[in-house]
Amino acid sequence: MTEGLYIHVPLCISKCTYCDFYKVTQKQWVGDDAFLEALELELIGLPHAFKPKTIFIGGGTPTALSSMSMKKLLHSIAEHVDLSAVSEFTSEANPRSLTDEMCEVLRVGGVNRLSLGVQSFQSAALHLLGRNHTAQVAEEAYYRAREAGFSSVNIDLIQSIPGLTPQHRKREIDHLLELMPDHVSIYNLIYEKGTPLYKKKLEGQLQDLTDDDEADTFEFIKASMVKAGYEHYEISNFTKPGHACAHNINYWKGGDYLGCGPSAHSHWQGERYANVHDLEHYCTRLKEGVAIKSFSERLADKAKARETFVMWLRLTEGVHVEEFEEWTGYNVCKLYGHELDNLIQQGLLDWVGTQLRIPIEHQFISDAIFSELV
Repeated sequence: MTEGLYIHVPLCISKCTYCDFYKVTQKQWVGDDAFLEALELELIGLPHAFKPKTIFIGGGTPTALSSMSMKKLLHSIAEHVDLSAVSEFTSEANPRSLTDEMCEVLRVGGVNRLSLGVQSFQSAALHLLGRNHTAQVAEEAYYRAREAGFSSVNIDLIQSIPGLTPQHRKREIDHLLELMPDHVSIYNLIYEKGTPLYKKKLEGQLQDLTDDDEADTFEFIKASMVKAGYEHYEISNFTKPGHACAHNINYWKGGDYLGCGPSAHSHWQGERYANVHDLEHYCTRLKEGVAIKSFSERLADKAKARETFVMWLRLTEGVHVEEFEEWTGYNVCKLYGHELDNLIQQGLLDWVGTQLRIPIEHQFISDAIFSELV
């Protein structure tokens, strides 16, 4: 089974209005050195036999680190992790902080895939989301990454942003397709509790898209991307041939991964756990040799198999039932029985050879289908 490594860098220059990931601004930052020293201690403590095939540096904003600090981080990974099997090494980047120098540090340090957090090309949407860049800055960052030699670049976008007209949403995709990145992730806007955007929604300051408008947007995006030559390989993800995100596919198929950094999650040999959601506690505990887990659980084999099946269904090709049984030890039909039969009879799941998948026309309501299978 594939193994992945995730590194969480919690530093952000500013906080986006929709984001509930753990992060701190520069005023709360303990300093690059304290964070890097703690992270190195965690890397040293990874299982001896750990040999990831993918690495993903996320956040927060990894490129909010200084170039020198990023160089130290990458050196620490190379020194304490067996990189001999790594084929995909991703770092997230904010368009404003992706300088020429940072590109060079990342490329020389082994990163071969960049993920740019663009989110929108519309000024009003960027302002609403609290992004600290403009469409022009995002475009310049994309070309900077290309000029630096990155052959695989992802762009993240958010759909269903309040206030955008159908014409605005069409221009988003037109602008995206002028750039033609190797991979595109297009996510629905989620109003997470405790975020400024959630508060605005509760106060009635935002007008949500209707379900029909969201469905129309989803179908328009999908049709436009496929027409442009992208493969719609996962509900929210599109790729050019050979550029599907192997790190995320490992998540969706229930593979093992280890997370390092404050608030990072892991799934390792049947145990799921998370690190403390506090940067100072994270650094202090590691320095003092104290455990940094904030919670730990171990799902029963059957529950884990059901969870894996649901996550795997996110892939548009569906679940390879023989591979699923090999990985989980469970036969899909015996695992679900009548639940599966009912969904197939309703046309919400179908067989394609020996693969079970959500039919293309029902991908937009996948969450409802998943709720029947958890």
